[in-house]
Amino acid sequence: MRTSRCFISILGVVTASVVFGMVAPCTAQSLKYTIQEIGALQGGSSIGRALGPTGETVGHSGFNHAIGEAFVWLPGQAIQSLGTLPGGEDSKAFGINALGQVVGYSNTRDSLRAFLWTRGRGMKDLGTLPGDVSSKAFGINNAGQVVGSSSGRNGTRAFLWDSGTGMKSLGGLPGIRQSEAIAINSSGQVVGRCSGTLGTFAFLWTAKTGMQSLGTLPGDNSSRALAINDAGQVIGASTGVGRTRAFLYVPSDGMLDLGNLPGGDYSEADALNNAGQVVGASGSALGTRAFLWTREQGMQDLNTLVPSGSGVILSGAFGINDRGQITAFGDVHHDLEHDRKVEFDTGKHSGPTHVFLLTPSIR
Repeated sequence: MRTSRCFISILGVVTASVVFGMVAPCTAQSLKYTIQEIGALQGGSSIGRALGPTGETVGHSGFNHAIGEAFVWLPGQAIQSLGTLPGGEDSKAFGINALGQVVGYSNTRDSLRAFLWTRGRGMKDLGTLPGDVSSKAFGINNAGQVVGSSSGRNGTRAFLWDSGTGMKSLGGLPGIRQSEAIAINSSGQVVGRCSGTLGTFAFLWTAKTGMQSLGTLPGDNSSRALAINDAGQVIGASTGVGRTRAFLYVPSDGMLDLGNLPGGDYSEADALNNAGQVVGASGSALGTRAFLWTREQGMQDLNTLVPSGSGVILSGAFGINDRGQITAFGDVHHDLEHDRKVEFDTGKHSGPTHVFLLTPSIR
């Protein structure tokens, strides 16, 4: 029998500190970071979306968050535009792998299309699922498999693309017509979100089991998965009435609440590495701030881990690699310390935003 809702798993949910045996902050070494601004294309505003294994950063840059071009930045080099597909004026990059392949989407003369960019070959249109008119790509693994969404009159469907078989639908959950794939790991496991009449829910897809719901944190009614590492750990956000909480899903333990920064009632986890370090954004008494979560220290404001007096306000972080490097974004106020209250709207902000590469050092 088909139903009109996602099947929500009943998961044993406990705090991350219990599962991982969190070490008290005074007994663990604190990470500190150097900070480097990576620049911007014409217009001076940029936002980083993903991070490669040695600090390569991709994202979107231009006059604001609405119109600009996808970029790639390599350490020691100038920021480089990836251009657009033919007829387009705007593109955005969301993923990069160890081979330097970049994925995202660009507008064309009449639609949006997922692209795969490679050095020397440029930007390739990945097309759509049969019957659809537009597509977006969000993640790529080192095998060159790409995930995203394809849209048309039948709604939006998650896809998996590879060079051998092209684009295929990942299906859905019982009664679910809308889905979007956001990330893929080295084993080909895919995560994203599916939408039904009762809300939006995080999913995990594998070739063996198909699509399965990850459920929500207790008391919530929707969730979304935004990244997965090679151990199958998943991060994202779970939402209820008046709140959104970052989560870490561990296959053996279910969905764990990562909490939020002091004074905040909102958090979202956006990326993690194979060591289980998580980055994202959290509300706080000082406004929206980028965070780093580790099993030893819990959630920390990244602004307290960079040199003081820099005037940089980090509002969010979208990438962390296995070296522990982080791509974060924010604003520069040379007359401000990091503890000044600053609110920053990543969706509507029209002034210059800045992308930074944070590199860790133990102190």
